[in-house]
Amino acid sequence: MPEIFHPYASFGHQKRMPMRFEADVFECEVEGEIPPELEGAYYRTGADRQYPSLEDDIILGGDGMFSMFKFENGHVSFRSRYVQTERLKAEREARRRLYGHYRNKYTDDESVSNLPQRDNTGNTNAFAHGGNVYALREDSRPYRLDPETLDTLPIPAFEGLRSTALTAHPKIDPETGEWWSYGVFAGGEPTTDASLHVFDKHGKLIREEWFHTPYPGLSHDWAVTREHIVFPIMPLVADEKRLRAGDQYYQYDPDLPTKWGIMPRGGTVEDLRWFDIPGIVLGHIMNAYTDGDKVIVDTPVSPGNCFCFFRDKHGNLPSMAETVTQLTRITFDLSQDAADAVTMEPVQGAYGDMPKIDDRYAMQKYRFGYMAFRDPPRMGVAQIDWDTGEMRYHDLEAAAAQEPVFVPKSADSPEGDGYILTAVDRFAEKRTDLLILDGNDVSRPAIATIKLPFALPMSFHGSWVPARETAA
Repeated sequence: MPEIFHPYASFGHQKRMPMRFEADVFECEVEGEIPPELEGAYYRTGADRQYPSLEDDIILGGDGMFSMFKFENGHVSFRSRYVQTERLKAEREARRRLYGHYRNKYTDDESVSNLPQRDNTGNTNAFAHGGNVYALREDSRPYRLDPETLDTLPIPAFEGLRSTALTAHPKIDPETGEWWSYGVFAGGEPTTDASLHVFDKHGKLIREEWFHTPYPGLSHDWAVTREHIVFPIMPLVADEKRLRAGDQYYQYDPDLPTKWGIMPRGGTVEDLRWFDIPGIVLGHIMNAYTDGDKVIVDTPVSPGNCFCFFRDKHGNLPSMAETVTQLTRITFDLSQDAADAVTMEPVQGAYGDMPKIDDRYAMQKYRFGYMAFRDPPRMGVAQIDWDTGEMRYHDLEAAAAQEPVFVPKSADSPEGDGYILTAVDRFAEKRTDLLILDGNDVSRPAIATIKLPFALPMSFHGSWVPARETAA
């Protein structure tokens, strides 16, 4: 008997249903003028189950839905396709659900119990490097996609790499083009095994080091500066025994502090120092840089579990207040003992997540940052000027912004001189628009609005790729 589709838990204590369609819109409706500098493609990926999930499932378990806004000579077209993963192909062949709860193989149908790529849905980050476009998921190796058709290509071999996990938040060195990555549970199971790995600008592995984290916790994002590497470990702990019992992959432990491992970029994992910060959880990092003995990390943090669909060790879900993230500057003074090394400076009025920067200034001191602003009922896009402390807002009415992405006007334009692309969910109209905002001042009216005649599934992360790179 066919299964029905159940709502799944999403962020902000929302319940969502999958949309389950691929789309092509040639020549999107545009309000305003597309800036001539925008020649290329904006790639995005998110989670959208094609087949039903079990009850009480979460958004992170959805199949990868990869999308593209293609910009050509002032025109924009849209395309979306499922990432044709091994697990999705197995379900399509069976024409039914085969997979159970998020990252819990013990809830799967017996016919797929030994599939090596069980958790690889390609649903977390649309990432480009060395002329290739990838669908990333932090517990797996990424699928590659054709940049024009979005057809799914084989997973690259990544010759010499031992880790089974490549973070969904890689860091590209703007000076060398290197792809910096890491993975927790690097052996594939929920243990303290972790791996640091670096690929050169051509995608060749040039460095891999394994180390142990203080406990088997969640680590969704991290930081690399010109001089240091930062590994944050969150107190959402994975446990094999709990998985065998059919329970959730992660469980929040409020009695554990977040752990922050910092090492010299030119050193080894033997140089890691671990620092404790109790009472916070983070999902994403805006940027980080080193200033003498100090490592500065800018990140939205919550006072409790912002991954609101994971229960704590007492069986409770967090309150809404515990999930609210606020942009905070965390400074680690490496000249001090660990107990005295950490200071935190929350930014007033900077509520929300999905932080981004002008990526040409990654790993170094920078001025501007952008984020999806979320202080209900006020929603929109926020911009911070770290030099002045000023916040600017692009407010939305009956709508919410997804992740903002910065595109510079040219390779040598000043920091912030460019455009912000952000998908906006129009709740009343049940549609999605793509806004183009002024990167110098997001509070100004939208330069252009690209309109779709339908709503899109929530995408987590995306990347802008100039036309010259996809052509190459």
